[in-house]
Amino acid sequence: MAARVWMRLVSTVPEFSWAGTLAIVVLSAVLGAGVAVSSVARSRHGWRRVARLAVVPGMVMFAGQGLPFLPAFVVGGLLLRRRHPIARLATLVVVVGPAVLLWWSERLDEYTMLSAPYRVQIGLLLGMPLLATVLAFAGDLVWGRRVAVGGQSASPERARSSLLSDSSLEAPAGPA
Repeated sequence: MAARVWMRLVSTVPEFSWAGTLAIVVLSAVLGAGVAVSSVARSRHGWRRVARLAVVPGMVMFAGQGLPFLPAFVVGGLLLRRRHPIARLATLVVVVGPAVLLWWSERLDEYTMLSAPYRVQIGLLLGMPLLATVLAFAGDLVWGRRVAVGGQSASPERARSSLLSDSSLEAPAGPA
């Protein structure tokens, strides 16, 4: 629904069909369900790579007019929680960049050469990055980095194979 409200703000001729509205709501629900399945399955052992495919049917939402949001979902999701300054800058670019580009191209009405209404400009400059940020967090649930709680994996098998092994898992040295 947030996508439809945003589209109402940025449209200069806000005439929408019920079929289009229902398609956006259904595709958003399919994408949300795919993100949920992927996130839950990633927390379980053995399902990590297969689970990423759960979002593919919902990514149809990014076809056509939704294409400017795709970099925020894919690239923003990959880089959102990285600490490197270049990763943070890239995340900022994919979240805010499409909004600035669309604002730049839509700020003047092509027929009258007058400025676009302020609600359209504010919708592009504030609403689009807000929706893109939500999609970046959803993308992070799908293919972002997973950080183990306490710096160590909850699984004993993974803990033993970790480069940072816990000394309490090892046998004590010396005679027993």
